[in-house]
Amino acid sequence: MADSASRRSFLFGRQATAHDDWSKFVVTLRRACQGSVRLLAEREAHLLPASLDDVIQARQLCQSYHVLMVLQGIELPACDRGKFILWVEAGSAWGSLIPLGDSGLWRVDAGCTLAVMQAAGLVQAPETGGVENLGLWFASAYRHLSLSRSGLDGRLVSIDWLLPNGTIEVFGAFGAQDAQPLASLAAQKLVPKLFELSGAPEVRAGIDRQLWPSRFHLDALLDVNQVNLAHFFIGHGGALGWLVAATFKKTEIALDSPIQHGIGEDVMAELDAQTKDIVDPDKVFVSLSDQNR
Repeated sequence: MADSASRRSFLFGRQATAHDDWSKFVVTLRRACQGSVRLLAEREAHLLPASLDDVIQARQLCQSYHVLMVLQGIELPACDRGKFILWVEAGSAWGSLIPLGDSGLWRVDAGCTLAVMQAAGLVQAPETGGVENLGLWFASAYRHLSLSRSGLDGRLVSIDWLLPNGTIEVFGAFGAQDAQPLASLAAQKLVPKLFELSGAPEVRAGIDRQLWPSRFHLDALLDVNQVNLAHFFIGHGGALGWLVAATFKKTEIALDSPIQHGIGEDVMAELDAQTKDIVDPDKVFVSLSDQNR
């Protein structure tokens, strides 16, 4: 009983000294972030970030202490249950959207609610299945649905993306239509590897199927004349990084309901695993298991 009380005193109190990695993580996170940190269970904590800097700090600490950083609202894969988990909300404290001059483009923070996007005329009334914000929708939408059937072309213009190594990169039109070259060395190394994977026969065979048989959208990289790297990350399931913001063209996007489309056999399991290893080799974010539903 004394040990248990001592542990509670440390975890919830202000004066106790950290004595294990999880406790050190929680204490360090509380000191580093302006937002609130609370314990949910023995191995789970929750962060309500007050700013993007809180998310950046959380990612760094999660990597250092081998804690999974999980977007609040996604389903945790069974193989990750029992690990040390930090649930992080998408960023409602700064969930705004702003027009970018007279360009017809709008930049939308990940914490912006779909209701606000609808009020601004950016989206039609979607069947969201309970999804409230852009970050969670982006992680869930168009799973196992071919992007050629999504209607995203010309609508989702670019994303600001936090890679698992801590780099924030803008991903958008690439190649012949490249409007903004990749700025970071991390992205410059990452993208060619993804293009190499997209050349696999399984990927090209998959675009002819009604349902896309992969967890990740390598099909976004197939048409060299219309590649938009932002489309690769949509429906990422929380496994490839963190959406900071997205830029949309105001065309009243009909958002797909984030339904987990059943696909039967997973014919691209090896490519899925390779994609995960390329983007998140240190496994900062959730695993792949159970994400084919």
